[in-house]
Amino acid sequence: MSDGTEHSITADFDVSSWEPTPYVVEGTNSELSTVRAVKIFEGAISGTSVADLLLAGNAAGAGYVGSEVFAGSVEGREGTMVIQHWGLAEGEATASSGHIIPGSGTGGLAGISGKAIFTQAEDGQHRLELRVTLPGSPVSGHGEHGAGSDGAVANDSAAEAR
Repeated sequence: MSDGTEHSITADFDVSSWEPTPYVVEGTNSELSTVRAVKIFEGAISGTSVADLLLAGNAAGAGYVGSEVFAGSVEGREGTMVIQHWGLAEGEATASSGHIIPGSGTGGLAGISGKAIFTQAEDGQHRLELRVTLPGSPVSGHGEHGAGSDGAVANDSAAEAR
């Protein structure tokens, strides 16, 4: 990730904490809640994240929007970044998208930009794909570059939307 071109980095993640707080808005037919979720990542994406989510769901579907602060390393570059993302579920159909907030990267992640795609496999495993560009060479002494995609990441739109 040193040439300014887009790179795809995929990793699995686990949700270690899920703290919902229901709320009510008069006239709605959906269950509403805010959620604080903590995620654990290992591998090419390694670290933790804290996501604050707004969820809405009913018999026909569910959705969420969220902001997530990641602290750790991406292919050996250590720092923090903020990802905003959303997801919808209608029956078995799901959709999600997200982006790294421009200028939010710190330390070795300074200048990171790109897209974050959250999915969930049929077996329930959460997966994050980052399609990012990052200027400069990786910060030395912060892990293996190109560790692969067998690690763990945090956050899945379809699962969070349900």
